[in-house]
Amino acid sequence: MKSPNAVRGIAAGVIVLLCGAAFSGINLLRNGDFERFTGDEPDGWTTTNIPKALTVVSPTTKAHSGKYAVKCEVKSFYGSQMAGMITQKNIRVSGTALELKGEYVLNSVGKDAGFITLELQSSEGSTVKICQEYLSPHGGEYAAFQVSGDIPPAAVKAEIRVTLLPAKESERLHEGSYLLLDDLVLSGIVAEGDVLPE
Repeated sequence: MKSPNAVRGIAAGVIVLLCGAAFSGINLLRNGDFERFTGDEPDGWTTTNIPKALTVVSPTTKAHSGKYAVKCEVKSFYGSQMAGMITQKNIRVSGTALELKGEYVLNSVGKDAGFITLELQSSEGSTVKICQEYLSPHGGEYAAFQVSGDIPPAAVKAEIRVTLLPAKESERLHEGSYLLLDDLVLSGIVAEGDVLPE
């Protein structure tokens, strides 16, 4: 039988390991691997789909890893070009910096580009800082991307949006453009006592 001091030492070691894990490498996103969908909606994300009228976000089996990735595409809708967009809000953050990384495939028609926004917000929901990244085509294969930035002291939560945008010279999206996303990871420093997303 182990002595009480040995048991306390083991318990303290486990607590240190658990707390250390909360400070590095934890994915703050819900369903960042896009393995869970309810119909065409990726769980944990909102989309620009219009139920029973327009589906511009859907699952795809052309995944970087696992069974599924998410597909955002451009479709015509009553004379306009509508782009798929996924959004995740109220991601609790703290510390000094955040990094969003993942894998993507972009099929671009008319120079349409993928576009990622990482918006840092105050507790009242005011924008404190915005980090953005354009994604360009890479020959139909998955390519890695990364968006990172410092966390201003007033920022306590983040919002991520991913969509397609037209080329600056055309200002019009093109039907047939699509963006596949997989293995999204948002990591940074999580404050002790924060509840991590499942």
